[in-house]
Amino acid sequence: MTPSARAIQSTSRSELYPCYDAIVIGAGIAGLICAAFLAKSGKKILIVEQHFIPGGYCTSFKRKGFNFDAAVHHIGGCGKWGIVGRCLKSLGIEMEFYPLDPMDHLIFPYFTIEIPAYLDEYISRLQQRYPAEANNIKAFFQEFTKLYRATFNNEKSLLIDKYKDQTYADVLNAFFTNDELKMVLGGQCGYIGLPPAKASAIGVCQMMINYLKDGAFFPAGGTQEFANAIFKKFIDFGGHVMLSSKAIEILFDGNMAKSVKLHDGKEIHSGLVVSNIDARQTFFELLKGKADVPFTDKIKSMKESCSFFLLYLGVGKGVDLSNLKRGFYHTSTDSGYADGDWLYVSVPTRICPTLAPSEKHIISVVVSLKEESCQDVTDWPSFKETLTENTVNRLEAFVPDLRKYIEVKESATPKTLERYTSNTHGAAYGWAVTVDQIWGNRLPPKTPIDNLYLTGHWTRPGPGICAVVSSGWGVANLIMENWR
Repeated sequence: MTPSARAIQSTSRSELYPCYDAIVIGAGIAGLICAAFLAKSGKKILIVEQHFIPGGYCTSFKRKGFNFDAAVHHIGGCGKWGIVGRCLKSLGIEMEFYPLDPMDHLIFPYFTIEIPAYLDEYISRLQQRYPAEANNIKAFFQEFTKLYRATFNNEKSLLIDKYKDQTYADVLNAFFTNDELKMVLGGQCGYIGLPPAKASAIGVCQMMINYLKDGAFFPAGGTQEFANAIFKKFIDFGGHVMLSSKAIEILFDGNMAKSVKLHDGKEIHSGLVVSNIDARQTFFELLKGKADVPFTDKIKSMKESCSFFLLYLGVGKGVDLSNLKRGFYHTSTDSGYADGDWLYVSVPTRICPTLAPSEKHIISVVVSLKEESCQDVTDWPSFKETLTENTVNRLEAFVPDLRKYIEVKESATPKTLERYTSNTHGAAYGWAVTVDQIWGNRLPPKTPIDNLYLTGHWTRPGPGICAVVSSGWGVANLIMENWR
């Protein structure tokens, strides 16, 4: 049996403790990281996860020899100085990552921009293309790099104060006059699910500079291997896990969470609880609304992020993918700063050929969805079929006769994502990354309930693998400080 296979087994019921130092609800990456650090400290830790595998959105599935990544297509900051690299080193986890260079492409109807792996090179290329904006480009990235560093410091920051109420479009308009350049610099906003006019400047900064300064990487063997490596280390530290087990209630003793009740009626006692799941479900389903009223009113007023349509294709030998670059395919042709329909396309078998049978490939596509396009859907199978056909049609503009080579075709709608993760409406990034829901406006890790903590993309600092790794690590440190 491989290490990965061993890592995804539940703890035998006979081995479970009657009481744990902490129960982590949800085996998304933040929950795994938090649980691993707590278990490393020598405490008795239990993870409860509704799915039969760990990882949340960072999971994979297999069809006919093709190993598809469910929703995460690369990870930032995996080098030795990045937040993910440093976290894995602290846990004693060693795994192989492939650095991505170029990091991305932005494909617009009339031109294409390649985004290299190194920030200085990207700045140079942009300055060559837009010489009249050369000084502004340098100043913009200098400012955003300083802002990015400030987000790692919990102390008060003048830069944070300056940008916390600004959208990304506000920043672009302040630095630049060239509309095409603004469209290019807004071309990766799909990574946080909002166009520049709606996205928080701080949220975009965290995403963009993380990739450009700390690198973008693909885990050898696919994203499930990343989750499995953390999960296995948690088991090695003595942690326990219940997979395919849904938490349905957090029980109280005064203002203290005392136990977690599972879907089968089993009640497990714990000194504290960490929720890595949908914050609305945590407070209105598991806690039955029994929490500080201003805090729950804040949650009621918050808006979840967008969801996506995802298409997974396994294609056979002989297909010509030379014109299919990894990156965002935009429909914008004007100064809308990439505020239009887009696809994100990746071919992970170019990076890791073992994900598919010999000489065959995987094409993964994320399709942007307007909120209104999903609100009145009653026939999800028909919705899925229509989007699948439309997406394949768009791909055939770059890969002629693609249909002839398709051997496996799977897809996922927001309803699919909601079913597997329980995120409201299949939210991809927790709360939407808007000005009023980022940084100090996002939910804090500490809650009004003394021994209940939040981790993951519903809390600070926000969405993305690098951010939730930081969240899980930070929450573990908060808890261990209290224990000490």
